Amino acid sequence: MYATGWLNLHTQSADYFNECNTGGVLDVPFSQFGYQAPHEGDAYVGMGTSAVGIPWYREMVGIALTEPLQPNVPVCLSFKMAVGGFGSWGGNSAVYTSKGIGLKFFSVLPTDWQSYLYPNTAALYLDVVPTDTSGWYTVSGTYVPDSAYTHVVVGNFFADTLSEVTILDSTGFGGFELSYAFIDDVRVSFTLEYCNQEVGITDERVGRLVAYPVPFADHLNVRFQPGAQEPLRYLLRDMAGRVVLQGAIRSGMNECRIATSGLVSGAYVLELTSASVSWSPISVVHVSP
Repeated sequence: MYATGWLNLHTQSADYFNECNTGGVLDVPFSQFGYQAPHEGDAYVGMGTSAVGIPWYREMVGIALTEPLQPNVPVCLSFKMAVGGFGSWGGNSAVYTSKGIGLKFFSVLPTDWQSYLYPNTAALYLDVVPTDTSGWYTVSGTYVPDSAYTHVVVGNFFADTLSEVTILDSTGFGGFELSYAFIDDVRVSFTLEYCNQEVGITDERVGRLVAYPVPFADHLNVRFQPGAQEPLRYLLRDMAGRVVLQGAIRSGMNECRIATSGLVSGAYVLELTSASVSWSPISVVHVSP
């Protein structure tokens, strides 16, 4: 199992997650690095974006473009990013999160990445510190190249001092002293509308499901759009698939509050369904107050 055409660069230690994996380390959706269903397809990549005490450490992947960029001709860029952490094993579960991961273009890939870092620039990058582990962040924009670049690389090209390295897991479970990101659906296109097109089939009756705060303690707020036209049912499952909480939401509501004070600290999966529609499950993390 591999990602065709992609190169594992610099530390050569980025990780490939696939639904076909069954070893427990790089499984989808739940792995040692976190819980996340693919945004598109059945696989994604994961990489360290900063490492405490190792300022040169960055995991990166790159690929040759199907055709070179054209100087002064704009292209659209986008990628999906999700926060790693709260995985199945503390040794690979990130303690931190940071901003800065993005896309950078090259005509020739550096042979010495450690000397190259850090330019502190990127064609497109995440400019906020991500803390919500429940879903994918969308990062998109337009880029006007100054050269006929032939390769795109995904990684954090900003020094730690600019990446705002922030504690994500304060529970003591995580033991991996870095920030970790899952990446999916990387796009570069001369068709400027392409990067705003969603993949798959959209059911217009089902909008976005949001759960907060992240992590949660005594209660979990759940917001969903559009509002429920019929009674809903929620299930909260642990990572073994066991239902630990369940309940009903009356029709006409678009938000509910779930009491969670009796839960054990850890990662859970929230499901929301009705008789006719269901939202995509999302991962949530509980910490004891």
